[in-house]
Amino acid sequence: MTRLYQCMEAKRVNQSYAREAIYRVLLDAEDKCLCVDEIMKRLSKVYPKKVSLNTVYRHLNLFVSCKLAVMLQDDFKKAYYCLTEEEPLAFVICRKCHKIEKCISTPAQLMDGLDSTDFITIHKKCKGCS
Repeated sequence: MTRLYQCMEAKRVNQSYAREAIYRVLLDAEDKCLCVDEIMKRLSKVYPKKVSLNTVYRHLNLFVSCKLAVMLQDDFKKAYYCLTEEEPLAFVICRKCHKIEKCISTPAQLMDGLDSTDFITIHKKCKGCS
């Protein structure tokens, strides 16, 4: 939660119980990436008030702008959100159900699995955009 409070201070936004609840939902998701529908379902279980879809998107965009979270899209352009960590993250997209999950592996373990992988996509800025 410290990272969230630092982000709010840096962006000069007020403390919000809804924002904290959304952040906690992502924290509790552990290694899963959640779409907005899943976030809304989980939020309704832990937060007593109704939160609008617009509010959820605004708070998620704040998390992404502060690099607290990353937003990924599947092949159908459905957005998924996941909290960032100290180390760079790798994600696995299931070819069948299209769920996105964090890949919990060391670089050596990732390299060992390449024989069964079609391809790896790395998202980063090109030299022209850096």
